[in-house]
Amino acid sequence: MFDKNVAETLVEQQERLTSEASWYHRNKEEIAMVAELFNEAGITVTRASMGGKCVDLSIAGTKETLETIFKIFRNRGYAPSDRPDEDDRVGFSCFWNHPDFECRWWLSFTSTVCHRVQVGTKMVEQPIYEVRCE
Repeated sequence: MFDKNVAETLVEQQERLTSEASWYHRNKEEIAMVAELFNEAGITVTRASMGGKCVDLSIAGTKETLETIFKIFRNRGYAPSDRPDEDDRVGFSCFWNHPDFECRWWLSFTSTVCHRVQVGTKMVEQPIYEVRCE
């Protein structure tokens, strides 16, 4: 016979899985719609997963890719939990929430366009030599 804690754990896991499956079935049309819009826009999702009643997306691309993602979500009525700023040069992440859907999205975006930029200068002590003859 199972230990009571093991049995309780298994029941809790089953309830969680049943709840997440129900969530998916209620939201699968919206998930499919967003996926289709991403496909039509040529956005490649590098990783996608679902859990905790949220769809997690990892996407890499250019500034224009991120702008297209914002446009797609906003046109569907979603609002971001954050917006990129000057400090978000390498990556950006936020939740997308909709007032009418319980479907929540987590976006983790990484830039594929990186280049070396001078951000300042520094003074360095360096010995100076010259040729002198006797």
